[in-house]
Amino acid sequence: MEEQGKVTIPTIKPERVQLSPSMEAPKILQRITSKTPQSVEAGKPARFSVQVSGVPQPQVSWYKNSQALSPGFKCKFLQDGAEHTLLLIEVFPEDAAVYNCQAKNDYGAATSTAALNPLFIQPITSCTVPHGEVARFHACVSSMPKPDISWFHNRQPVQPTKNVVFHFDEVTNAAVLIIVDAFPEHDSGSYKVMAINTEGSAESTASLLVSLREEQSANYLGFVKRSAKAHESIDTMAEQRKERKFRVDLRCVGSPFDKMSKVHQGRSRSKNSLVPTGAATDTAIGSVTLRAFTTR
Repeated sequence: MEEQGKVTIPTIKPERVQLSPSMEAPKILQRITSKTPQSVEAGKPARFSVQVSGVPQPQVSWYKNSQALSPGFKCKFLQDGAEHTLLLIEVFPEDAAVYNCQAKNDYGAATSTAALNPLFIQPITSCTVPHGEVARFHACVSSMPKPDISWFHNRQPVQPTKNVVFHFDEVTNAAVLIIVDAFPEHDSGSYKVMAINTEGSAESTASLLVSLREEQSANYLGFVKRSAKAHESIDTMAEQRKERKFRVDLRCVGSPFDKMSKVHQGRSRSKNSLVPTGAATDTAIGSVTLRAFTTR
């Protein structure tokens, strides 16, 4: 009986594939994360930049909410050495989203993410109100999910009081701050509104100047005085014109003339006037010339 032999199959260990020093999987040297969100206003540009490395040079692609982007009139792809930038030329509410950058070559891939959300469609604007009047700040924000709205006055949080009211309308996405009785010492200064959600934050700043009524009265009084002075000058000119003297030369030509009446006999005649020797009769024939001169 033949003894059955044992066959031993040697185990062959596969060789570990090693990258040559000239090959390198992509790496994100400087990444954008949701911890450093973009915060811009509607109509303004936004930039997302990352620094990547890899050999061979990685191919960089950009995505908006996982949808691939293509360069065009809405956005540009820029590169400066290892830095790659997505430039959104003008951002609008529909651009509020999560943006991804992917760097890929034959040996691997790396990604970086940033959020453009929330976004102020309409920022608050600076204003001036009289003492005791209502001051109002109004902003419109695009955000998903719903943001938390905070107001600040001179870097200090604004607290609601009987004279200070603020609210956020989820239907119109409007954030409003109302100061019922504006007071110069308390309410003038810098104001900031912040919108914060899980994706990021945005802010808008403006200033409020509460003017004193005394200042307004002084300005109005100055205007009245200037107006009165102007009218006074006009009246003075009119009076000066009225005071101008007139010289009248009267010359009568023709005949017949009666003899000078007794009333005028013996009176001296003015150097600049001529008196007829008598009243003309109904049948008097002649002409009269009247000349007037003004003297200062």
